[in-house]
Amino acid sequence: MEISRANPTDYLVIGLYGLLMVVVGIYVMRFNRGASEYFRGGSRIPWLVAGLSCFMSGFSAWTFTGAAGVAYRAGIAATGLYLGNALSFLLGYFIFASRWRRSRITTVMEYLSARFNLATHQTFSWSTILFQLFTSASMLYGLSVFVSSACGFPVAWTILIAGSLIIFYCMVGGLWAVVVTDFLQASILMPFCLVLVLTSLERVGGISSFVHALPAEMKTIHFSGEFGWLYLASWTIMVSFGYNTSAMAQRYFSVDDERSARKVALLCCGLFTLGAFLWFIPPMVMRILYPDLHALWPSMANPSEAAYAVASLTLLPHGLIGIMLAAMFSATMASLSGMFNVKAAILSKDIYQVLFRKNAGERELLRVGWITTLLLGGVTTVIAVVMALSGQSVFGVMLKFNTLISLAYGPPALLGLVIRRTPAWSGLASFATGLILGMLGAFAYEWSLMQQVAIIIPASFGVFLLSAFFDRGDTPARAHLFRNLHTPIDIQSELKDSPDFTVPVFRFLSWTISGIGILSLSLLFTAPAGSVSTVLWFALLTLAVGLSLGLIRGGKKPLYEAGLAVAAENKSS
Repeated sequence: MEISRANPTDYLVIGLYGLLMVVVGIYVMRFNRGASEYFRGGSRIPWLVAGLSCFMSGFSAWTFTGAAGVAYRAGIAATGLYLGNALSFLLGYFIFASRWRRSRITTVMEYLSARFNLATHQTFSWSTILFQLFTSASMLYGLSVFVSSACGFPVAWTILIAGSLIIFYCMVGGLWAVVVTDFLQASILMPFCLVLVLTSLERVGGISSFVHALPAEMKTIHFSGEFGWLYLASWTIMVSFGYNTSAMAQRYFSVDDERSARKVALLCCGLFTLGAFLWFIPPMVMRILYPDLHALWPSMANPSEAAYAVASLTLLPHGLIGIMLAAMFSATMASLSGMFNVKAAILSKDIYQVLFRKNAGERELLRVGWITTLLLGGVTTVIAVVMALSGQSVFGVMLKFNTLISLAYGPPALLGLVIRRTPAWSGLASFATGLILGMLGAFAYEWSLMQQVAIIIPASFGVFLLSAFFDRGDTPARAHLFRNLHTPIDIQSELKDSPDFTVPVFRFLSWTISGIGILSLSLLFTAPAGSVSTVLWFALLTLAVGLSLGLIRGGKKPLYEAGLAVAAENKSS
């Protein structure tokens, strides 16, 4: 069975996609009047857009490299990873989404200052930025593995080009650019993945033949060991902290009220449940067709991580291979752009303004946001190149740094939202406990994920809860925060100066996605006879998504017109 490589048609598709990302960044610039819009969309981002953005930020090309490698090696256990992700968003739906929205903040670090103290705020800020640089870099590294296996490009050059594109549209457009491009990317990714699943199952004779042909060990989840039930439970606990803080929390307070925030969480839960099966069937089919991927790519350090690329190259016509590569860019761009925006917000609002320019205005903070996004993207790109040249496992790198930051940062951040009576130093003490134990486990003793969860979580929780015995009452900032947490959002009064851009955003998305569906029909001219139906299915699904978005309506027209007037006035000044 022959595996093709990307050809000029695919490269043309990728080039057009890159141009589209540039257009999006320039288009949404008009929504950014200052730091509030740049970092949280003025709390006017439609919940459907924020939800899909949150979902896209929850995975990257790592899903199609590191996690696909798990599916190729371990089978159905890989679906357990993403069902764990879905359960973590249920926790957000019932508890944390509403609280994050009611906190009325611009960054998560701003909340830490109010709930705890400035020392906690600054320690979390610097630590989060440092460790998430490595998480971001591992995502870029994962993308390079995928693209280099499909195209034969040098890994380092792939990282440099992809990193530059992501930095540009995130720096220019802020959170609006992040969520709008995330929505576009999801609209490309979901139809593509569905088509690849159907094509994969057709190649092996349908679902029953697929299940029968899988090796027995891939259809069984053991109680213990790698990817066993204990591992999956530990994974779910770990991601519950990561997926309810940081970039995910930012999506919760970027929408108009707490009902919309809960819709964001519920949408993510549903999409991750669907994705648990959608993403991982093609790599498992490749285990049937190609039991030894090392024989195909002996030069790759971890050939199983190319399983999804092999599925696309084996089963899809040219043009759709280009869309596949664009989809991989999409997934990584979604995660990285969200991280860049969050970290730029921390550097601008939580470090620059707090330590150097307390009276900095919105326009000044906006400019600082541009500069810090550029710097963060540059450092991330350099780290990714170093990782790629060292030949490390994408899954291993991602898991190590995700676990470290999630288990250190998550417990005090989330416990502080629901438990009021702990002293100002409780967050820092809990964070330090988790971070020290996490670093020992990751770099000194090489604890497994199960060991880290079993040791760090009880210790971090214990320190936080025991500190309640030393509480001396509310500070003014803490009292104000908890008043906010118990006060529902009043859209009419709180967002009266923040225009609703729902109509123009969905109009732009409708036209753009419909255009992608129509243009993809041109691939019929080059597709082999056996692939015509595949192209048609992708085009029709994408077109259906685009046309349905044109039916969505938002706030009153005067709000939109007022927004454009303010934006025009701001631009002229």
